[in-house]
Amino acid sequence: MWWLVLAVRLCLCDPLITSKHEDDLKNVDNTTGYNIASVLLREAINTSADPCEDFFEFSCGNWIATHPIPSHETEYTQSTNVSYKVHDKMREIFESKEVFGSKSMNALKAMYNRCMDKVELNRVGAKALLDSIRGYGVWPILDGDDKWNKESYDLTALLIQVFEIRCVDVFIKISVSPDERNVSRRLIQWVSMTVTRLRRRKARGATAPLTLESSPQWLVWVFLIVVHHI
Repeated sequence: MWWLVLAVRLCLCDPLITSKHEDDLKNVDNTTGYNIASVLLREAINTSADPCEDFFEFSCGNWIATHPIPSHETEYTQSTNVSYKVHDKMREIFESKEVFGSKSMNALKAMYNRCMDKVELNRVGAKALLDSIRGYGVWPILDGDDKWNKESYDLTALLIQVFEIRCVDVFIKISVSPDERNVSRRLIQWVSMTVTRLRRRKARGATAPLTLESSPQWLVWVFLIVVHHI
């Protein structure tokens, strides 16, 4: 009869757990997190849109209208916004003159200041960057066409090397994410980077063909910097 004792105990305890859970739900609208989230959601909604006609515009239209994608970004989301705030706070901490009690924190500050030392960076120039690029093989933009050997060039091996060292997706993006139809399992997703870029351009409202001129401005800046230091 031990199971009967256990069943009675569970039945007596269950209402208490449910009651406490219900109390938490009743008071959730008084929490700071709830109030902040509700403001963000209300500000994102476009109340002039008909949710039955275009639910996406209704739920996110005001956010899209008030948060244009910066020229140096390919997308802009709440996560991007929070990331900017975190970076600003980190910069404030790293650039402060405060000496922390944490040895690791002071080490991070020293690393940051070394990376932001413009005098040293100008002295060294792009040598480290160029050495890193040449580590992947001959690049005609840097070394000229005469040093590039078409017969020995292996694009597949190069892409594998770039991904293994830098985790950079070029043509295919591989990721693991929950299965939308069954969240108890995860799927390995293969997505064409061309499709990803076109989706981002569509989010920007762009309709022109995907060309070098329509690429993010930062890509042009990178090429100009590299060419300047050749």
